[in-house]
Parts: sequence; C-alpha cells; structure tokens
Amino acid sequence: MKRVLIIGRGSGIGFEIAKMLNANNYDVTCVGRKNRNDFEFNYIKCDVAKDDIRSLYEVNIYDILIYCAGIISCEEESFCYNETETDNLIDINLKGCIKCNQLFIDNCLKNNITGKIINISSTSNKGSKYFPIYAATKAGILTYTKSIASRYDKIQANVISPGVIKTDMSYHETPNFDEYVPSIIDNTPAKRLGNTTDIANTVEFLLSDKASFITGQEIVVDGGYTLPKE
Repeated sequence: MKRVLIIGRGSGIGFEIAKMLNANNYDVTCVGRKNRNDFEFNYIKCDVAKDDIRSLYEVNIYDILIYCAGIISCEEESFCYNETETDNLIDINLKGCIKCNQLFIDNCLKNNITGKIINISSTSNKGSKYFPIYAATKAGILTYTKSIASRYDKIQANVISPGVIKTDMSYHETPNFDEYVPSIIDNTPAKRLGNTTDIANTVEFLLSDKASFITGQEIVVDGGYTLPKE
C-alpha cells in the first residue's frame, strides 16, 4: 500500500484528493492548520509556515507527497503594500512547499524510495493583475518543481495548475464570487467552472502507471480558460 502525505488545509482541493486516494486504498495522511476529527484517514494539525515539520517524517515513511497548501490575500487588491501579508503568502505558498518537498526528497533518498511529488500551483503563475505576490509564489512552485524533477533521478515531480475552481477559498478571495461566475463560464470553452474532483482526477492519473514517463511537467486544469481568445 502506497503511503501518501497531503499537505493542505483539510478542505477544498486537498480534502477531495485525500478522499479519492483513501477510496483507492492509499494510506493517506493529511496535514492542515485547523482541527479536524471527522476524517476516515489520518489527520495531523500542523502549520507548515510555523511548526517544525520534520516531525511529520519521523512518524512515517512516505512514497508520495502532494503539496496543496496555499493562501491568497485580499490585501493585494488594494494598492497598499502589506509586509505581513506578503510574508504569509511566501511562507505558506512557496517556502512551505520547498521545505516539505526537500524533507520528502531526503526521506526518499535515505530509504531508497522512488518517490512521487505533485505540487499544486495555479494558472496565475503566468502573472496576475490583481494578485501579483500570490502569482509570484505560484510561479516559484512551478520552477522549483521542474528543477527538482531534473535534479533527482528517483523523484517523479509534476505540477498541477488549476484554473477557476469553486471552493471556499474562491469566496475568501472574492466575496462576491457568484457575480463573476457567468462571465467566467462564458470565457471557458468547457462552459462550466472547475471543481475539486477535476483536480483529484488529475492527481489520480499522475500517480498511475499510465503517467510513469511524465516528470517535470505542468498539467493545466482550467477547462480552456487561459487559451487565447482570438
């Protein structure tokens, strides 16, 4: 049985991935910042930006790491620079990803494991008018993942970049999110919003033998939203 460590908030995309993998007989451990006791799989309360995450690897040896922890800051929509918010974005989105990845890689090398990493970025990693710092952290995830895929022969590392996925975070990012839905759908060739199952299904594919020759790649899951409009 493959052992998978999912770093996420215990909700949204991370929770959907955990449910899917648990249903497919993976040994799932999910990490989040909030207390949860209603999961069918292992759950550890941990803040990757503040806590000593080395303890996660002292408890178990993992074959797979999925990093989908992330925050977005509405402060970015203003024109006022907020150093605290900037630090939080970098600490959780990028530094947290690098720390968790590097510890996982060390774990794999130490135990002679051919590991798999999936890091969740965003289609905003190409740039964002409204969330430039968030976009920068997600671009960092993409280039970091490509780099480690090239550096470590026994690590298969890929990135999933979701487009507009309807989650609780959508409403945190944009409280009036529903007002934008018709326009988003109109500009999406698939003619619907993305959902957490779309991302979980992509994870399932990347972890399967069918994707064994794919590494260092970005899989965009956005229904075609970022395709050229003309």
